[in-house]
Amino acid sequence: MNNNVDGKGVNRRAFLKEAVAGLGALGITGLSSVEAKIINMHQVPKWDYTADVVVVGYGAAGGSAAIAAHDAGANVIILEKMPVAGGNSAVCYGGMVIPDSIPAAIEYYGGLSFGTVDEDMLRGFAEVMVGVPDLLRKLGAYIKIGKRSPAFSTLLHSDIPAFRFAPTGKAGFQFLSELVKKRGIKVMLKTSVKNLIQIPETGEVAGVKAESDAKEIYIKAQRGVVLSCGGYENNPEMFAYYNYPGLRDFIFPSGTPSNTGDGLKLASAAGAYLWHTAALQWGSFCAKAPSKQFGVAVGTIVPRKGRADSFIIVNKYGKRFMDETKRLTHNKGTLEVLNFDHGRAEYTNVPAYLVFDETYRKSGPIERAAWGDVGYATVHKIYNWSDDNSAEIEKGWIIKADTFADLAGRIGIDSKGLTETIGKFNSYCTTGADLGFDRSVVSMVPIERPPYYALEVGLSLVNTQGGPKHNRYGQVLDPDDKPIPRLYAAGELGSFFGFLYQEGSNYPEAWAFGHIAGKQAASKEPFKG
Repeated sequence: MNNNVDGKGVNRRAFLKEAVAGLGALGITGLSSVEAKIINMHQVPKWDYTADVVVVGYGAAGGSAAIAAHDAGANVIILEKMPVAGGNSAVCYGGMVIPDSIPAAIEYYGGLSFGTVDEDMLRGFAEVMVGVPDLLRKLGAYIKIGKRSPAFSTLLHSDIPAFRFAPTGKAGFQFLSELVKKRGIKVMLKTSVKNLIQIPETGEVAGVKAESDAKEIYIKAQRGVVLSCGGYENNPEMFAYYNYPGLRDFIFPSGTPSNTGDGLKLASAAGAYLWHTAALQWGSFCAKAPSKQFGVAVGTIVPRKGRADSFIIVNKYGKRFMDETKRLTHNKGTLEVLNFDHGRAEYTNVPAYLVFDETYRKSGPIERAAWGDVGYATVHKIYNWSDDNSAEIEKGWIIKADTFADLAGRIGIDSKGLTETIGKFNSYCTTGADLGFDRSVVSMVPIERPPYYALEVGLSLVNTQGGPKHNRYGQVLDPDDKPIPRLYAAGELGSFFGFLYQEGSNYPEAWAFGHIAGKQAASKEPFKG
């Protein structure tokens, strides 16, 4: 059975250009067209491809699953609907925070899980996570144990090391894809899975129906199917069902536009029970206009540490509502910008605007990447922000005015409220204490040099965790906690994390459970028929 990559190869630059160009037209829903039904295997007209294991989605989880299945002796096909592989894994920070012993990991992840997983899953998760560094070493990665920093805060332990392997993030996926390529694993890009195929007599998943080059194809999976196609952060309808309805034009994904909830639909059609669907991870503020245009978060706004800046964030009433330097990323505390007023039936602080003066405008680009080469828009260079923000003013993304009153009128917020708010902020800068929101005085400079500016902001979303419930072996479970035969899930799709999440955990989870799912699928005897 031929297991080689297509001889035509992949023109990465052309594919990337096509993917980026299509984002504006697709928005964040155009990539999702999974059919919510399962296909009877006996109704398949013919099998276009046959493999032992079919992996749906090519990020760290999918690549790890494919490698594990191949190394266990299985023939593997990876299906990826985007023109370029990588998913969130190729645009993430790539950090790993892993306890250094199984007892510590059980206690630690038990605290993080907040009662959303049983003891067997908790122990299994702890065991595989602690084993990630050795797994990566065996694959040829260089492991460096980094020093713990405040960014890697923990619930129960102060001495949990931050494991990182070099390379990480974007380069880490390149490392992974080289392993896949060396093994000759077949990768089919621009191939979107529409349905799972099931044997009705046994309930076994037997393959998938997909669309590739505008043609329907049927791919037989003789041993199993691994779903590793991410969450639902790019599906506004699904997001509204699980989290924060009414904010379709305010929340923008910072990761791949391909995460449109396909795995949730596919698994549900096969009878899977969904868990952790309310779990998500916030990013930072972003610029709303370009984010809406491109369909992913653009213009990450991260205050500069140790710098004093003349800016505030206000709502439509012209009022501040938070310490503007507060870190939002992976924050499970209350986000003030999402405050809901029951009496008014509105999100009080949406829309929100970054308001600043000429000094801040000339101090550098508002867009400031949080951790360097991270985020889909940054990695794929969707938009390059100008050094002095002049291009964004020209585009109308940043509004300019000579007075506070005129600025308020141009963006449609309360003029009196804005003027009073800036007056208070400026007085706090003089007195040396933010009596409104306790913002550090070292970060505050009066907003007093005209002209004045406003940028409407959105909120970026790192990822979602929810999806099909699975056990410690990666087997997808039905509502009675019974495995659906030959169906597996890995990565962010059905992640372990149901509420609290320690940053630096999804990435090793993808490697670990991808490996388990691929190995488990490969261990099955081929089905008959």
